[in-house]
Amino acid sequence: MASKADILLVGKFLREQAPLCIHKETQIAAHSTEPASTGKLQSDKLLSFRFVTPSYGVKAGADDQSEIADRSLSGHYLQMYDWDACFFSTKAEVIGAPGLALDVVSNFLALIDDEGHIPRTVSPGRIWDAGDQCKPFLASTYKHYIRESKAAPDPLVLKKLESFLAYFEEKRKSKNNLYRWRNVLESGVDDNLALIAPREAAKNEDDSFCHFVDGEIEASDLSTYLAVEFQALSDLYKDTASSGDCKIWQDKSKCLIESIETLMFNDKLSIYCNRYKDEQLELKSWTGLAPILFGIASKEHGRQIIENTMLNPKHFLRPFGLASHAVSEPLANQQRRGLYGRAIVSNWQGPMWVLPNALAVKALLGYGYEEQARELAGRVIKCLAESIEKHGTLYENYDTESGAPLWAPQFISWNILALDLVHLLLH
Repeated sequence: MASKADILLVGKFLREQAPLCIHKETQIAAHSTEPASTGKLQSDKLLSFRFVTPSYGVKAGADDQSEIADRSLSGHYLQMYDWDACFFSTKAEVIGAPGLALDVVSNFLALIDDEGHIPRTVSPGRIWDAGDQCKPFLASTYKHYIRESKAAPDPLVLKKLESFLAYFEEKRKSKNNLYRWRNVLESGVDDNLALIAPREAAKNEDDSFCHFVDGEIEASDLSTYLAVEFQALSDLYKDTASSGDCKIWQDKSKCLIESIETLMFNDKLSIYCNRYKDEQLELKSWTGLAPILFGIASKEHGRQIIENTMLNPKHFLRPFGLASHAVSEPLANQQRRGLYGRAIVSNWQGPMWVLPNALAVKALLGYGYEEQARELAGRVIKCLAESIEKHGTLYENYDTESGAPLWAPQFISWNILALDLVHLLLH
């Protein structure tokens, strides 16, 4: 679907605008992973190294004194977000910012407390989304830095990463060796129906408002992320003399993957499902594709899901990419914004987001579906090219049927992963 002109346009735009998401360090040049001081955190003390905002060309932290973040008013993101920054930093070398992954990891690790908690949203002078844990992508991001720089892993960084992951084991692990988000907002998939479906289903029996099953649902996406993180930490220890630690984290990863395969795969729906009270929540959200997107699904389950669900136009595959929620689901929609209780949030109940699409293209290549990977990449690039041509910018998400932008202009974040699609289509 995408012409060569479309492909070149998207590549050029991302390379030119993405560096405007990077903000200079505010305090020190030398890296330190010492924890932040206790008590009230002062302005200009939170981000000591280069950091990333999802929006380009903005003043980071300009809304630090506001009651409501600018993201909720104009769609401009003025803070550094956990997975946004991690995904962005894996493409930093391509845009002339080598070493950014280390800066991102160092910023987050500098805020770790004694329990291993790290905030997920930080600006130069304020922590937002208080209580939410940083999503588990730091070990994988640090691993990317080590591979790119050919540096030796820092033992202090590894110990901090251990503490960070141990927090999930202590606070979020279920009796079934699966993991639970604190709430749907912490997951980053703000109104994901796979995390609030029990509340929706119970409306006729319980009309109390805004009573969600927070912290109780075993989540396929979080469990997947942690399986990948455990393996990443194992790989990092492999480059040190700590062979025992390497095996410990490798075994944790293997055991978690087995739990995901055994307890979360739904043969009838051809997808992985979240669980609540030992029962699967039979609902098709993109987060149920996470084991495939991150490369931990079995070959058998992977091919079944790709052919029956992911590339099926009755479910996820639409004219402008994969939907974030299967169109076959009754509550699927293409609204600009969504609701979580009384909060207006980003909508993951149908629109196309670049993140799952870029991950899906990589997964399709890994499973041997090169033609389908190119086709999907072309749909996404066509959508982004039209956005640049018509509106002069990129957005957070798009209508899967028309390609129209929906919310948050000047959004780069993980849209930078489209550079992988550009590379694929040009070669």
